[in-house]
Amino acid sequence: MDETYSNAGILKRAGKGLMMDIAGAEFFLIDEDLRALMSNQMADVVNQIGESEGLAWLSPIVALKKIDLTTVIHRHIYVVSYGGFGRVINGRQRHTVIKEYRQNRLTTNKS
Repeated sequence: MDETYSNAGILKRAGKGLMMDIAGAEFFLIDEDLRALMSNQMADVVNQIGESEGLAWLSPIVALKKIDLTTVIHRHIYVVSYGGFGRVINGRQRHTVIKEYRQNRLTTNKS
């Protein structure tokens, strides 16, 4: 299997939380869930009216050193580098790139 990442959108501040703009759709990590996320708990990803659309967590879950913010929204996996996530949270950067993880099945030609 071949693994690829492609640009999917941007992550930026929205009030006290974060907003993910993915293909024109907006998803949010609200302030309360953002605090849970920083305490190594999963957080809800919600839409504009507050309905749950997915989950987010800092990866790897069991390691002290985090590598990225991982979200699953509608069966799609999105990843933000931990460095980019931290710069947006701390206000040093306005936004950062969200990548979509894809696992492509390799096909073989049998003649």
